[in-house]
Amino acid sequence: MDEKQERVIFYRDVYDLPSIDDFIVEFKFNDTTVYTKGNQLIVESIKTIDSIDSPLEIKRYTRPDLLVVQGILCYFTGHLFTIYEIKEGETQILERGINPSKNIECTIFSLEGLDQSKDLNSLLEKLKDSRFKTLIITLLDRWRKALYMVAESEVDTYHDEAILTHFHILELLVSYYYNDFKEEANEEIKSFLTLFSSEILNQSGKARENTINSKLRILKEVLISDEASIATKINYFLKRHSMLDEHTYSLVNKIVKIRNSIAHGRMSYKEKLIWPLPPFFNISSIDTQMIISQIQILTARAIAVHLGLDSWKEAWGFIHNTLPPSDEVLMNLLKSPEQITGSDLIDGTYRNITVESLVDYYIDNRSKFSLTELEQVISKTLIEIPINEENSAILFLASVLLSDSDNEELSSISKNNVELVHKYDWYGYSNIKDIVRYFDFYDIEVKWLYSWIEDGGHIEAKRS
Repeated sequence: MDEKQERVIFYRDVYDLPSIDDFIVEFKFNDTTVYTKGNQLIVESIKTIDSIDSPLEIKRYTRPDLLVVQGILCYFTGHLFTIYEIKEGETQILERGINPSKNIECTIFSLEGLDQSKDLNSLLEKLKDSRFKTLIITLLDRWRKALYMVAESEVDTYHDEAILTHFHILELLVSYYYNDFKEEANEEIKSFLTLFSSEILNQSGKARENTINSKLRILKEVLISDEASIATKINYFLKRHSMLDEHTYSLVNKIVKIRNSIAHGRMSYKEKLIWPLPPFFNISSIDTQMIISQIQILTARAIAVHLGLDSWKEAWGFIHNTLPPSDEVLMNLLKSPEQITGSDLIDGTYRNITVESLVDYYIDNRSKFSLTELEQVISKTLIEIPINEENSAILFLASVLLSDSDNEELSSISKNNVELVHKYDWYGYSNIKDIVRYFDFYDIEVKWLYSWIEDGGHIEAKRS
């Protein structure tokens, strides 16, 4: 190419930072320099453009690096960065040898006093390796896009799509480990057959070898097909990185069920809706706010452990501690409630089960057990533990449900709990009628609460 035709273009974007406290960043990715200055983020790029392109084409050249940078920033901060927040831009043709970009001496990433420079530097090093680059960029881009969908959602509009996008991250990660899974499984099967042929069939030598070889192929086809369930693959990944226990196992099962409902187009229709009113019927009928938060942190931590980073460890620890146990554990407790005390279901000391988690389980699984069975488990807690501001979030919905109990003592306590919560504004609702409509949404009738509101009891409680 004629040197006169070759053009080196400098491009600078300036962004107003989202509301992040104490955020300082400086790093380079390819030909792009990123740094903060005051409350602004500066992204500078230098590219050599094709002879047939005008300087205005520079955005097409810089956009790939910019999307990677935004994925990095979004992942480490948990805040959304997109191309839409640009405040101003600058373009200039450079003379050979001129570089107006800020000189970055070392990688810096500090957020709210927490130094993540080591993790960022490790990530940037991995991005230099062609074996990992595309997967890493895809993971970060999917995670950022899921955050964008949630941020742009009006009344959960894109929550179904955000769940699928997060699930895509898990699918990408587990596919990377699937060959290891098959190799480990093969070794376990071979070890079993060796023991079986030696100890049970009492074979040795050629006879044992023939048994192992003939049965190995059959068992591999039965136990380790290429169509192993996605839940199995995810659980293998989590176990490999010391993230799998009964709580995470339960979360994976829930996520897979939700994903299947969305991906396979389950029919969705509700005759009754609650505020805020949605613009579409969501396929996932569960509390999408909660599951979005859980899968968002799970995928963030999954990316981190895959890359050997410390990021999202504390956030995952907090989410993990709030996860309910498996459906099997909850059902076993409902069948044998005598094994717990009243305070156990406040503190979650028995396998992380609380009154709140049992009520949520009842709402989602009323076809599996009755309100009477739920009452047998949580009545001890409601009778023994006085409600207060601190435990109101755990006891309130249960009190609403059991205000209709045939047990007069339990019913009286439950009604008093509801009145106290309403009087002192301990529970987060804008209108007490919202609680009636919440249960109505799930086809659960709360007779006393409805009558109490209808008769003006909620108004009297505020006055007294």
